[in-house]
Amino acid sequence: MLAVLPVLAVAGCSADDPAPSAARADATAGPAQRPEPGDPPPPFTGVRHRLPAGAALDSDPDLYGRVALTGCAATARGWRAVGTAHNPGGLPQTLQVVVLFTDAHARAVDSATTTVPVPAGSTRTWTAERRFETTPGTRCVVRAVRLGK
Repeated sequence: MLAVLPVLAVAGCSADDPAPSAARADATAGPAQRPEPGDPPPPFTGVRHRLPAGAALDSDPDLYGRVALTGCAATARGWRAVGTAHNPGGLPQTLQVVVLFTDAHARAVDSATTTVPVPAGSTRTWTAERRFETTPGTRCVVRAVRLGK
């Protein structure tokens, strides 16, 4: 019995298999099943909020490397990202951190921006949160870091 399973698995992965069809995706997709590789994501059904664009997404690569995302969790009415910002320099800095909140398919649905003052040679914790209707699989992504005011 065990010898048959690998043969069936290999047979199902033939290069001659046609591309996934819409009928096949509808018949096999369900809450308990994962989509097949190459299948398009399901249509977005949540609410997309206005997202930052242009200069609001400018990021300083050196500063970006000093920021870490350490947590991403639901709140009572939205979502929260938590992280740390490190300042190895000899002068205090205020960093501005832009976080995108995405659905399970990496589609941005909302954002939050926060500033964190970081004394010279120190590390500080930051929090960015937003009230919005979340979708299953919401994730947090640090999108930009720059000097704040």
